[in-house]
Amino acid sequence: MLGIPFLDNAIWNWFKPQSFDDPVDRLNYFITSTLLTFFAIMVSAKQYVGSPIQCWMPMEFKGGWEQYAEDYCFIQNTFFVPFHEEIPADDEDRSKAEIGYYQWVPIVLALQAIMFYLPNWIWKTLHQQSGIDLSTAIEDARKLRQIGGGDRKKEVEKLAIYLEECLEFQNERRTPYRVLCFRFGRGLGSYVSMLYLFVKFLYLVNIFTQFYILNSFLGSDYTFWGLQTFRDLWNGREWLDSGVFPRVTMCDFKIRRLANTHKYTVQCVLMINMFNEKIYLFVWFWFLFVAISTAINFAYCFLQLVLTSFREKSTRTWLSCPRYGEDSTDSYRHQHIMRRFTHAALRPDGVLLLRFIEGHAGAIVARELTTKLFTDYLEQMSYNNPGHSHSTKSTSPGGLDDGPHENLYNSEKLGAGLMAPDYPGKPTI
Repeated sequence: MLGIPFLDNAIWNWFKPQSFDDPVDRLNYFITSTLLTFFAIMVSAKQYVGSPIQCWMPMEFKGGWEQYAEDYCFIQNTFFVPFHEEIPADDEDRSKAEIGYYQWVPIVLALQAIMFYLPNWIWKTLHQQSGIDLSTAIEDARKLRQIGGGDRKKEVEKLAIYLEECLEFQNERRTPYRVLCFRFGRGLGSYVSMLYLFVKFLYLVNIFTQFYILNSFLGSDYTFWGLQTFRDLWNGREWLDSGVFPRVTMCDFKIRRLANTHKYTVQCVLMINMFNEKIYLFVWFWFLFVAISTAINFAYCFLQLVLTSFREKSTRTWLSCPRYGEDSTDSYRHQHIMRRFTHAALRPDGVLLLRFIEGHAGAIVARELTTKLFTDYLEQMSYNNPGHSHSTKSTSPGGLDDGPHENLYNSEKLGAGLMAPDYPGKPTI
């Protein structure tokens, strides 16, 4: 299929799923936006290509008169009166019963799709200022799944060096100001994390705003429109009684003939409302699912990135391999150095990046990278503090005199430990 290269590439780059996100992010900015865009196109096709309205005309209306009346009624709004009630004689009462939302359904759906995508656009634009190329790091981590043997070890080391440069291992800056366990700023290791949490919060605000927009747009008295509409349908109470997305409405219009103005009231069938009702009923329950998922995901990410204990737990999980037994993991000295590695070297941005790598490249790759980062950090500590090398050496269980970090922190042994015996040959993710 032929296309416009520049336009096709631009659209794909804007809307394709990214590597630096999680499934709930994609649920918001990609899946939901795509669904709403599809519905907007489908309703637009029905409205502007098909016949969205048909009216029962007086006998004298012929040809173009009938088409004119139907176009006028569709554009100028109709009003709904239940069949068991009389049509109001007063124009003001008729105007109160008007329903004018069906013409705007495609536009509102398109705007809602843009609103779901907007937080992701903010994330894509601002995270680039962090100095960490998330896309490249995650893509290189993905490639590690296809590499084995010595080449894999070299690629892990190269990627670890890049991550160390991004996370500024050698520069453990301090600041006296802390808020919610975070040190703020790009050089303090929390810029990307705080930005990511902010974007998560925007997703949460957006989904609850969508419920408000939906209720206001439909003009329904129902607070929980989807649940109550579903209950009405379950109880056999359809549009004839509820007035939500009515199929049969009334329309007033005037026609000038010579010097006289004639007023007509006709009954119309809004076939488009049959589609609108099903679409919005599905959209409401979809929004409910997205809202629950987003709220749980925001709470989980907040705990994982803000609370120090959760970040330490993540680091311990990534470093738990055959070389780290229960005795070493639970030892006081090991806990101390693990804590220092988490907060001084990885910091919140490093933990977030490793979580992205774990989600897209697999747990084995994340563990290998964390092990390499941990080993390099211990070596850097020994280099910067040669007088305290014995303290880091003593964290190793078993032989304490085998050289600095020989038993527990030797990178070759750790690499071998990750590959055997549970991971024979090329690792499977």
